[in-house]
Amino acid sequence: MQLRQLQHLVALADQGSFGRAAQAVHLSQPALSRSIENLEENLQARLVDRAYGSVRFTQAGELVLARARELLADAQQIARDVLQLEGLAIGSLAVGFGPFAAGTLGRAALSLMTQRHPQLQMRMEVADTATLCERLHRRELDLFVADTRDLTKQQPGLKLARLPNLPVSFFVRAKHPLLKPRQQPATLEKLMAYPVAGPRLPAEVAMQFERVAPRGDRGVFNVTCDDAGTLRHLALTADAVILAPVAPVPGHDTDTLVPLPVAGLERMQTHYSLVTLAGRTPSPAAAVYTRLVAELMDPAGQAGGR
Repeated sequence: MQLRQLQHLVALADQGSFGRAAQAVHLSQPALSRSIENLEENLQARLVDRAYGSVRFTQAGELVLARARELLADAQQIARDVLQLEGLAIGSLAVGFGPFAAGTLGRAALSLMTQRHPQLQMRMEVADTATLCERLHRRELDLFVADTRDLTKQQPGLKLARLPNLPVSFFVRAKHPLLKPRQQPATLEKLMAYPVAGPRLPAEVAMQFERVAPRGDRGVFNVTCDDAGTLRHLALTADAVILAPVAPVPGHDTDTLVPLPVAGLERMQTHYSLVTLAGRTPSPAAAVYTRLVAELMDPAGQAGGR
């Protein structure tokens, strides 16, 4: 049984004769008759009585006709739904961000997607890279953006698309003592006289800090925190020095803070990747979001090197 045969049956009911029905579906009358006969053969039931040149549906025919109308309506709705999905009028998207990426990129991307596609159901999660990987594998996320330096080079089942690097800097409040007056970049040792706060660091970055100013088991930060808003609050209220990326778009938490160059750590950069499941066809929303992230990271094709 095919949808086309059901369409022919409905046309026969609507037109009242084989001749008019054949014209309506752009078939010859014998072709339409064969289609109805094939449907009857498949169902092993007489659907239409053809006596005296009239068309009358049997009890089985009335049952099949009612269900055919429902099925054809559902088929049309499927087509409309797919068009709406492609246009992001319906659908959902679940994205994840690492702590740094959430503050610099995640909020801006979420805002733009919400403005452009207000009917889309969206969910954004912030977590460390390992947790985001687990959720992606469980298909709880469509994609995530995070620092991927701690992922193995051959991460099974994942597809990593590198994003442009962003500079990373220490930040302090505008009247912080470390800003008065200085001719040269501050040193990491001088920073340690104040609270130093930042997120959990990739192993490669932690080693870089250790080379510049060995601190052994004490670590770099007095406060380790993965929430960008909390880090900003510490900088503004506790004279803390915080580590954060320089945002590619306005509106980042560090906009009201002042960058503080530190000797030996002037060239720190992010290492963001957009991560998806290998072999998984992205939803229309995920495809649009991926393009939006690339647009935010490099709106003029002039962002930092990869």
